[in-house]
Amino acid sequence: MKRHNAAFSNTTSSLEAGAIPISESQDVQIKTLAPVKAEADHEIKLTGAFNVRDLGGFVTRDGHRIKDHALLRSARLNQLTKHDVDILIHEYNVGIDFDLRRPQEVAAQPDVKMPGVQYINDSVDTDESFHYQINHRNNRQHYRSYITNQRARTAYHDLFMALLKTDGKAVLWHCASGKDRTGLGGALIMYVLGVDMQTIFSDYVASNDFLRAHNQKRLALMKKAGATEAELATARIDGGVDRSYLESAFDEIAREFGSIDQYLVDGLKISRRQQRKLRKKYLI
Repeated sequence: MKRHNAAFSNTTSSLEAGAIPISESQDVQIKTLAPVKAEADHEIKLTGAFNVRDLGGFVTRDGHRIKDHALLRSARLNQLTKHDVDILIHEYNVGIDFDLRRPQEVAAQPDVKMPGVQYINDSVDTDESFHYQINHRNNRQHYRSYITNQRARTAYHDLFMALLKTDGKAVLWHCASGKDRTGLGGALIMYVLGVDMQTIFSDYVASNDFLRAHNQKRLALMKKAGATEAELATARIDGGVDRSYLESAFDEIAREFGSIDQYLVDGLKISRRQQRKLRKKYLI
């Protein structure tokens, strides 16, 4: 545990200290820092889906802003209503539905088809990495597998390629609850766009707030069905995230690649030129 904390501390301190200054990696001029959008204002309220958010409005370290209605994250989309679909297509201009779940999850709860929206299923997990006893320690280890697992690297590479290739349409990426696989994807995208680490972590743990009502209903149903205290405790862990999970992923990146910048280039095969294109495409 000490090695984990030290490695993450070195990673974040070098990022915050500007060892690789954002201004050197972005072909943009420094702007006056715009007011920060409240976390709650990023939510997209839908009837048949939860933990749906728009990254638009987050401000980068050099004062640029992520475009609205361009980068969306969500939990599963298997219960979208017709009105939900209309909102995503007509208000948020969704063009790609990028599903990070395993094929078995997709088969059990397939996304509602959205007219004119390209559906991509690209699993982060393998069967071997997905099944484990849920507790904080194992969850941290599971996040490390997102970095070491080639299947995960391929999925996140493909997600970035979808962001590059979409032509004026928003990309929505999601998993089951929109917090783990989706959360790491969101953190990496925000990092590439130049958002500071404090904001990245704040957005990551905000899933606990956006999932609260959903989890309360789940726990109430479990209690009614006679669930034990141990089962309820496991469900509480399963229903949320902990900062240490994302820290573990970044620590694994530091251990294997030395930095997030090198992981993006060598691990995910996202070139620095492609990262510049992403910043030009998604920042204002």
